[in-house]
Amino acid sequence: MKRPLFKNLSILILGICLVVIKTDTSEAIYEEKYSQIIWSYLEELCELGPRNPGSKGYLRTIELIRRVGEKYSNRIVEKPFWVQVSENEKVRMVNLELQFAGTEGGAPIIIGSHFDTRPFADREIELEKKNRPILGANDGGSGTAVLLGLAHFLFQHPVARPIHLVFFDGEDYGARDSGLNLLGSTHYAQSLLKTDRRSWPYWVLILDMIGDKDLQIFKETYSLKGSDRFLDQIYSIAEKQKVSSFKPQSKFTILDDHYPFYKIGIPATVLIDFDYPYWHTQEDTLDKCSPESMFSVFSVVIETINSFKSVLVNGGK
Repeated sequence: MKRPLFKNLSILILGICLVVIKTDTSEAIYEEKYSQIIWSYLEELCELGPRNPGSKGYLRTIELIRRVGEKYSNRIVEKPFWVQVSENEKVRMVNLELQFAGTEGGAPIIIGSHFDTRPFADREIELEKKNRPILGANDGGSGTAVLLGLAHFLFQHPVARPIHLVFFDGEDYGARDSGLNLLGSTHYAQSLLKTDRRSWPYWVLILDMIGDKDLQIFKETYSLKGSDRFLDQIYSIAEKQKVSSFKPQSKFTILDDHYPFYKIGIPATVLIDFDYPYWHTQEDTLDKCSPESMFSVFSVVIETINSFKSVLVNGGK
């Protein structure tokens, strides 16, 4: 009678091992799939060259975002606007929004990144380098690539809340203190003031410079002030996933695309590595970035937006 008992126990152990192996394998395939998707988009963006407003790379990036939106999103919304850049010159810019309906409704979560790159390299010393537009692999490229990867994911794995992926224009257009920065996000936030507050986003999450090989994301000050519970959720999930690049300390106060939303009272968070040594230089190139860094942020964001299902079930906004 003892032999069947050992036989059954062996089968049980084997079954448990197979489940563990299957789970680990699935996670590895999942990571490899989306890492490759995101990295391929960053490679494509870099191949387009600098993406400062009006350039060939800029126009082709808009075409790329449109193509992805047409294939994966429920709806594409384009919001063009004009910016007075000098007494005699206006520049046309555009925010592109890929909307995903969600399965349970509620106010949408905006996940945004700027797709434009800087028209000059103000951190360079040499004049010749300073006067050229930057490639912006990390600054402009990495966040855009992750958003395009999110479009794939949300098409295949809808989440409870509506998600709007917003590609902001004109974040990096002007010189420091020129007033010509955060142009797309400011236009978007100011437009909300003309609408019913009940249609406002539940939360705004901005991704910027999240591709650095040595990724370190500290808690940004305005994010702490305006969205502390959302920030706590992000960092709790990062700790659970053992993503060591998320640092629980506060280090920087940054004017980024979350700030216009923070100013009008919408919870807004930026995830950014502001210790990036190649910021606003000609050295912000693909070789400074890593698919592992971008996937780690992608993975934390996915679990975070999935976690808001319980809020909807409990009757939240």
